[in-house]
Amino acid sequence: MDRKLPAIPEIQRLIQLSAAARSCLSREATVLRSRVDLAARLRSSLNHHPLTWCFSSLASGLAASFMWRRKIPLEKKRRAIPATLLGLTLSAARPLVNAWLGKQLKHWLARQTFSPPSGRRNCRATPTSNSI
Repeated sequence: MDRKLPAIPEIQRLIQLSAAARSCLSREATVLRSRVDLAARLRSSLNHHPLTWCFSSLASGLAASFMWRRKIPLEKKRRAIPATLLGLTLSAARPLVNAWLGKQLKHWLARQTFSPPSGRRNCRATPTSNSI
């Protein structure tokens, strides 16, 4: 099935030219892949220059901490003892108030959900004074 091509010098030159172009393209594709592969480039850089990465991360962390640092007020106001005790009492009572309000809300929602619509009569049997 496979026929031998005639040994024409022009065809041989084109075959060699296409083989050279294929090898050149494969090399360029490999170089392009290595340039695009960011993870491999970072890994290689980290392996070859670990101290540079360590010091630059330390410097950037230090710069970020200075940039986002809050200014400390120069003089802090002191509260009186009764105000401090009131604040502590309210802080301690907050969880109890939250629990109580949660229960009240739950009961109110349960009544709203299971109450009959306003247009209908209540179907419960209510005892009358005559039946007792």
